[in-house]
Amino acid sequence: MTRRHWMSAVALTLGFMVPAAAEPILVQVPAVLDPQAPISDAVRAECAVDMLLGNFVYDRVKAKFPESASVQKSTGTEKEKVLNVTILSVQAAGGGAWSGRKSIAVRADLLQSGKVIATTVKERSSGGGAFGGSMGTCAILQRVTAALGADVAGWLSRTLVVGSEPAEDQAPASTKAD
Repeated sequence: MTRRHWMSAVALTLGFMVPAAAEPILVQVPAVLDPQAPISDAVRAECAVDMLLGNFVYDRVKAKFPESASVQKSTGTEKEKVLNVTILSVQAAGGGAWSGRKSIAVRADLLQSGKVIATTVKERSSGGGAFGGSMGTCAILQRVTAALGADVAGWLSRTLVVGSEPAEDQAPASTKAD
């Protein structure tokens, strides 16, 4: 196979891997905090994890699907796809890295016509990394939400590639954010 034919084959293959979402993805911002989610009052009041996560997910989704938009309520029409992210747990004590690991678990639901068409659960944790001792709890959680934003956008992109991933991705996704 000549180089020209090889490059054509690669381009053709990649052409079939284009996301099936021609319409915009509506991303709910801020993310929803599950009423049963364990989260300390201090972290809830000071860190705005729901807004951080919603914004990071939206930014990453918009980078992959430029026509996407943020919405406050999931009010998609029959054709629009809506991405809802629900925070399932926030494990974080005050005191930065010195008070232990920080972790967040989320569920991402892709809806169309009000019905869930794909879902996944992702979890990330961090102790702050090499300089974690000088980081506060909210700064560490910001790192964790940024990593989760990339995780959710990656899952969404793989899900919208025709036949790439099953509608329900419940594989463990617990990884470190640092």
